[in-house]
Amino acid sequence: MRRGGVGVLAASPTMVGAVTVLIVIVAVFLAYNANSGLPFVPTYRVSVEVPNAAALTRGNEARIGGVRVGLIEDIEPVAHEDGSVSAKLDLKLDKDIDPLPVDSTVIVRTRSALGLKYLEINQGASVEGYPEGAVVPLAS
Repeated sequence: MRRGGVGVLAASPTMVGAVTVLIVIVAVFLAYNANSGLPFVPTYRVSVEVPNAAALTRGNEARIGGVRVGLIEDIEPVAHEDGSVSAKLDLKLDKDIDPLPVDSTVIVRTRSALGLKYLEINQGASVEGYPEGAVVPLAS
């Protein structure tokens, strides 16, 4: 006679409950963190400067051609020597965007009539690209 195996695990209410609780915990963790990207998925991080980040928030989407390619991780104000202020957006993009061409442009666009915004990235055609961690200047 054989003892153990899958039949014994399925027959034990304690083990079935423990496995169910473990699966629910993992599902809740993944659902909670889905807005900031799934774990263990490679990303490409780059920062961009925009003249005005009004109504943008952490977690807003970054899109190329209407397709979501990443999200805004953080927004920081940047004070310039001439007294003007701009915003620096830290982006977490999909790895297949790496490297972002140096002649790319970004535009803050309206997503809905309720005022939701997203960042539209217009990819350039340059062979040269921004390395990971680079800051795309306001001039571009």
